[in-house]
Amino acid sequence: MRQLIRLFSYSIVVLILQSWFCGSSTHANSEKNQSAVLSDSSSEESPTSMWPEGVAVDPSITTPREFFGFDIGERHLSHSQVASYVRLLAQESPRISIEQYAATHGGRPLLLLTITSEGNRQRLDEIQQMHRRLTKANADRVDLGELPAVINMGYGVHGDEASATNCAPLVAFYLAAAKGAEVDAWLERCVILLDPSLNPDGFNRFANWVNRYRGRVANPDSQDAEHNQMWPAGRVNYYWFDLNRDWLPLVHPESRGRMVWYHKWKPNVVLDFHEMGTNSTFFFQPGIPQRTNPLTPARNQQLTRDFGAFHAKALDQRGSLYFTQERFDDFYMGKGSTYPDLHGSVGILFEQASSRGVVQNNQDGLLRFHETVANQFTASLSSLRATTAMRDKLNNYKKTFYLNALKQAKSQPVKAYVFESQGNRSRLLEFATLLKRHDIQSYFLPADLTYGDQEFSADFSLVVPTAQPEFRFLQSLLMRRTNFKENVFYDVSSWTLPLAYGLSQRGVKQDLDWDSLVPFKTQKTTSPESLEMSEDHLGYLVDFKDDVGPWILNKLLLANVKVRVAKKPFTVKNGKGDLSDFSYGTLAIISKNQKSRHAAIDRLLKEAVKRGAMVTPVTTGLSVKGPDLGSANFEVLQPPKVALLVGKGTSFYSAGSVWHLLDTQIGMPVTLLKSPDFSSARLEEYSTLVLAGGSLANEHWPKIESFAKNGGTVMVLGSLAVSVQAKLGAGVPLPPKPSVTPVIQKRFDSATTEKALKLISGAIFKTTIDPSHPLLFGFQDQSLAVFRNHAKFLEPSENPYCNPVIYDADSPLMAGYCSAENIERFKGAASVVVSPMGNGRFILMADDPNFRGFWKATSRVFLNGIFFGGLVDP
Repeated sequence: MRQLIRLFSYSIVVLILQSWFCGSSTHANSEKNQSAVLSDSSSEESPTSMWPEGVAVDPSITTPREFFGFDIGERHLSHSQVASYVRLLAQESPRISIEQYAATHGGRPLLLLTITSEGNRQRLDEIQQMHRRLTKANADRVDLGELPAVINMGYGVHGDEASATNCAPLVAFYLAAAKGAEVDAWLERCVILLDPSLNPDGFNRFANWVNRYRGRVANPDSQDAEHNQMWPAGRVNYYWFDLNRDWLPLVHPESRGRMVWYHKWKPNVVLDFHEMGTNSTFFFQPGIPQRTNPLTPARNQQLTRDFGAFHAKALDQRGSLYFTQERFDDFYMGKGSTYPDLHGSVGILFEQASSRGVVQNNQDGLLRFHETVANQFTASLSSLRATTAMRDKLNNYKKTFYLNALKQAKSQPVKAYVFESQGNRSRLLEFATLLKRHDIQSYFLPADLTYGDQEFSADFSLVVPTAQPEFRFLQSLLMRRTNFKENVFYDVSSWTLPLAYGLSQRGVKQDLDWDSLVPFKTQKTTSPESLEMSEDHLGYLVDFKDDVGPWILNKLLLANVKVRVAKKPFTVKNGKGDLSDFSYGTLAIISKNQKSRHAAIDRLLKEAVKRGAMVTPVTTGLSVKGPDLGSANFEVLQPPKVALLVGKGTSFYSAGSVWHLLDTQIGMPVTLLKSPDFSSARLEEYSTLVLAGGSLANEHWPKIESFAKNGGTVMVLGSLAVSVQAKLGAGVPLPPKPSVTPVIQKRFDSATTEKALKLISGAIFKTTIDPSHPLLFGFQDQSLAVFRNHAKFLEPSENPYCNPVIYDADSPLMAGYCSAENIERFKGAASVVVSPMGNGRFILMADDPNFRGFWKATSRVFLNGIFFGGLVDP
């Protein structure tokens, strides 16, 4: 009886997928095919029009319909349904093993299915080791004859692009149950790494929304709630980040977990399944040829075109329209389809027109959800055909890629880069950790190093040799290009990692004694320093240069410890009787008059020292130079209480980066005030209100203005800062834009490109800073690299003490694309402006200080605004 039920279930799957893959001819043959399957249970090899010709299925494997109770594409799956089903497949099929490689912020599992033949499974470790050896200098010794190619199939990094992850169970079922020579060849010649959901939290958020608003009668009206999801969209993860941009910064557990197995395997092929606008068709790479990253080998693009021939044939057979070499590019190397291109792999982006809900009107009539899944399924199978057919080419390419990278590295005059952190060892360790996650090795100096006229401190320097397999990707991370063949970009035009981390960089053109250097390892690093409290100590001074400073300040304030901050430099005798110099922003904890807080002070300062903070005991409040510890120049700090405006109109990327920073890195509770509820919010309970980009409803403005007048700090980020400044009516007008000669006629098809040339899609600019300003406490250098992705400009304040960060007047562009007209507009403009209002103030930050969670240099400016906002009025 169970066998008959399974056969009936298979027949339903056949009927549904016939309508997907065979167009109108499906319906004419469906009854005959169903009859053939049902009447001949012994013929497992009977071909069906559902699958490629000649493929039968293993009846012992549970079908999607049997498990879910409905057909894929009939409604949106939840993440728990997808996870449970693929786990069952791993139990039922000897072809599949499964592992959980990480958990999301929301606690959902990230799963990886390894699918291959029984013979390959018995030597899986050997295959992995051979692929790793292809990246080494002795790669020529690897026998490529029978080495399977490794293909990574990644579905749904954007959670609301639902056809991707809804397709994954179907692909997994096919690979678990399908029989035939073609499937056997795939399994024998490939190791398939299938990730069914790259963004479980966003995927589940979207599925809940769509299923909640779907009626019994599907509504194709684009205005229906089913097609218009809530804020934040399912596109983003738990903290509202775009995970498809996180392949480079690796801020989140989804990306960090993936990198562990990615670099163990270093796949030959990486597939990245997405959706786009409802009125489009289907896209597969290559993208726009002129916008390929210059470090990507030409051979990579040729292999991508070879793959395209397989996709085109499969989609032609299905009758699906598609396009290539338009709209999408391969420039930013931190996406799922581009990161592989600098790691000896071929990354391929797929974009399917989205139905969002179950069915939606589009320019061709009706776009149905199951049709979008079918196209993703078709591209999945065509990719397996291509990888199998091109196995030898792909393995040879991978070997050649890494051998050439090592040759290029050895031919470079620069043998190593030295990065310095200006007294911020925590930042240096975080930088080294990120490099290690990208399989790039770095080293610490055993002693101070003199090179030319420069002295590198062993405590605050990191050495990265160029002669290593990931040389190309390292070059990408350091790239400071400002001139490009093509000046239009799908994403950012620069992402220079040392600038994001606020590190100085110097190339060393001589070989170092590598054996004497100390390799960086990713295990948790603790400082060898220790701290012992004593009754003789008046208190303790915490150097605020290190990134552990904001963390320990927040912990102390939450523990009701009184903390003072130095507004001027000073010199004191430390507990050992030696002179110690301290700068702006030094934290002073006077423990002798806080005896009830001794236990908390002891515990927290010891933890801070373990994390790398420099804590100095003092026995007297009398300074040798500068203000004494009891001076008014040591301001008592109050615990900040932060509210973040969220909801429609707010940029969930910028708001999410604020929430993530304060919540996960500082440990500070943040009140998320929803825009519809803002009118009834009790703002007097907060010290700081953050407006994180996007737009601002006019009805909110009087309440925000009143909050500032009553002593609150309003921090406004990104282009919204310019709009708010206009409301405030503050600032010195910038020079007018250059006049443009009238043009009678331009080519119509160039309009979009010309508009894009005036944008600042993502570039890095040099600013001059005032380290004495409370927003810059802890900074040592006089300049700061900021990231910008819009072309609106803040006017500087008439008060010269209210412009703590201004753009460099001579050469503001450091990396990325910016038009000559916009470069001129930067000269004389302000990056950060303080606008006092009543008893409070607005802190306007034109550049997103927390961009994608990894612009560490400017995130400290934002945190200073949280802690020291009450001190910024001149």
